[in-house]
Amino acid sequence: MPQTVQTSPTRMELLRQRQRLQVAQRAHDLLEDKRDELMQRFLPLIKEVRKLRRKVEERLNKSYADFQIAKALSSEKEVETSLMWTEAKAGLKIEGYTALKSPRFKIIKEGNLLCYGFYGTNEKLDSSLRSFSEILNLLVELSQKEEEARRLAREIERLRRRVNALEYIFIPQIREMVRYVTMKLEERERAHIINIMKIKEMMGS
Repeated sequence: MPQTVQTSPTRMELLRQRQRLQVAQRAHDLLEDKRDELMQRFLPLIKEVRKLRRKVEERLNKSYADFQIAKALSSEKEVETSLMWTEAKAGLKIEGYTALKSPRFKIIKEGNLLCYGFYGTNEKLDSSLRSFSEILNLLVELSQKEEEARRLAREIERLRRRVNALEYIFIPQIREMVRYVTMKLEERERAHIINIMKIKEMMGS
């Protein structure tokens, strides 16, 4: 139940409170529309994140399995020796930001991934390393989408709290003030009419 806030019961105050009510209702509608718009972006993004995460997990499992086979076909020491002299490097560069200030990354790769000799290695090692390199792109894409989903969720929750505060606290308080001022003005008007009638009655007697 909203509490009545005592205020000066004048026509100017009634006009001011009605204007505040209109502004609050308009703000409520705008925030609600924005929240709904973000929800329409959030739900498909969550589905996309789940689908991409499953894809990454499947690719990682296959790549790790190929790597284990590579170590079994050759030897763990030969594989480790081959990988010691790798020339491949990878880095990240920020290309820009989304509307919610989530960074967009670009992967920068340098060097030859398969720089080792073919002696002592096998095809499974080659395929697993190529696969790990491709998965790196997917991991960056997944992290970006997950971060965007987190930021969307935080923004939706912030808007939800503001909408609820307007709907259940602020707007009811203003309506109560409008009702209170209107009631006081009507009481004053009735008292004024009664006084005029009494004066007329006294003058007519």
